[in-house]
Amino acid sequence: MTTPAPEKTARRRRPRQHRPTHRARLRLGVTGWVVSWLLPTAVMGGLLLGLSFVPGLDDQGFLTPLIPLIGGAAVAVGIPGTLLVSWLYRHHLNPSVHVLGYALVGLLYGPVVLLAGTGGLMPMLIPLVGFPAGVLLGVGRWAAQPLTTVEDPADRTPTAAAEGRDDD
Repeated sequence: MTTPAPEKTARRRRPRQHRPTHRARLRLGVTGWVVSWLLPTAVMGGLLLGLSFVPGLDDQGFLTPLIPLIGGAAVAVGIPGTLLVSWLYRHHLNPSVHVLGYALVGLLYGPVVLLAGTGGLMPMLIPLVGFPAGVLLGVGRWAAQPLTTVEDPADRTPTAAAEGRDDD
């Protein structure tokens, strides 16, 4: 017994859709990345340092050890996270997507507090670190928006990507 040959259908085949290989992309330079990552992280460390000097606020010594943890989170989570967000969303020209991605990376600073130990009040400090870091990184990426450019391969010239700003 043999298998019959498949029959060809009468419907017409559609030609393949041609997708452009090069799309416009949002480019954030080194200066913009430093403004959007390092500046908010330094502000977060400065806030924690300032809060540790407030009398009565740091009686148990929970805020002072968080300063090196913020630095570690910025290096271990912040650098790769912000670079990954910038790379993943490079073809999304809407700056809100980038701001939300950076805010999400900032929220990931919070669980790094667990490295200091799981006893006592330390796990309760995750929101104290994560939420402000998320807000600060989001605001930092929003502040770096004038430093971004849109590269359109059709034009072959980068144009300013600031909201409503044209070089014409």
